[in-house]
Amino acid sequence: MFLSHQSIEKYIDNGTIKIGPEFDKKNIRPAGVRLHLAQEILIPEPNQIVEINKPQELKYKEVNLTQEEFYLEPGQFILGATFETLQVPPTILPLLDGRSTIARLGLTTHITASIIDGAFEMPHVVVLEIKNVGNFRIRLKFKDPIAMMVFAELKDPVIQKMQNQYSKNQTKVTAPNIGFRTGIDE
Repeated sequence: MFLSHQSIEKYIDNGTIKIGPEFDKKNIRPAGVRLHLAQEILIPEPNQIVEINKPQELKYKEVNLTQEEFYLEPGQFILGATFETLQVPPTILPLLDGRSTIARLGLTTHITASIIDGAFEMPHVVVLEIKNVGNFRIRLKFKDPIAMMVFAELKDPVIQKMQNQYSKNQTKVTAPNIGFRTGIDE
């Protein structure tokens, strides 16, 4: 069952859903919470070859949106993060989604990774997979309202622990950890 604005506000008020570092209730929407862009983005350096199961460190240029302008070009892909941190109990699943106004520009905020794992272990930001599939050059700025978070109540609590470093103590945009093996069939 997805949470409506009434349940979201109640859960924020009683501390069941924790959103920091500063949260304004005007960002509660009918069935979710509006999220904003953090100040750093990562731009993948071109012409790198990636082997998905081979440990490797990919190269990115880090851009601080408070210090320089950035325009996302048509077809360009970057990594960003939410300004807000999020923590929920193991009975609530946060799901990242786009905003319709942003989507109409051709801007996506997640490619396929909408499930936010590990949000019950500690507060963390959500990494955004941002791509411009439209025809406009889009200027991105710190704290732009870029995404939505919806919440679903789970029938049973999550008891499985995180199996890699993603989401654990994630305080800013994080590059992929290519080749990390958990020892568990995925």
